[in-house]
Parts: sequence; C-alpha cells; structure tokens
Amino acid sequence: MDCTVEITQRKNLKIDGTKIRLARVEKDWTISKLANESGVTRKTIGEIERGNKKRVRLSTIQQLAISLEKDIDYFCTHIEVKGEELNEF
Repeated sequence: MDCTVEITQRKNLKIDGTKIRLARVEKDWTISKLANESGVTRKTIGEIERGNKKRVRLSTIQQLAISLEKDIDYFCTHIEVKGEELNEF
C-alpha cells in the first residue's frame, strides 16, 4: 500500500526511525548535515531516529525523504486506518 496516497485517510502513520538513520549513514551525513539539507531541526531528527517522537508531520517526512533521496514509503512501517491495522511493510 502506498502510504503517500493514503495519508489523508489515516489516523496514524508510523515511521521507522532506524531507516532514517540508515539512509543518513549511507550518505555519510551527520544529524547536523541532514538538518542543514532538509530544514528539519537536529532535535527532531534525533527524536525520530530514536523512536521518541510520537507524531511526525507528513511535511517533515517529505523533507527528510527528499534530502535522503528516498521515497516516503521507504520509511513507513505501519499504517492504521480508522481503527484498522494494516500489515507492516
């Protein structure tokens, strides 16, 4: 399922912070470098990577995905649509 198409129907979109970290490390970037490239704060990136950020705006994920040259779907791990859980990717 394409998480970018279904975003308006979802109550929750879970992002795998480990995948963000891996994509960042693949580019040999620090959190500061990713923050500079994406416009997302270092604090927010760190919280997402550690799994401490409960709610992440779609625009934030889009900024990170563009900077890391990945599709948003790459970061999706779980979708809940109106109380129904869908399989993880």
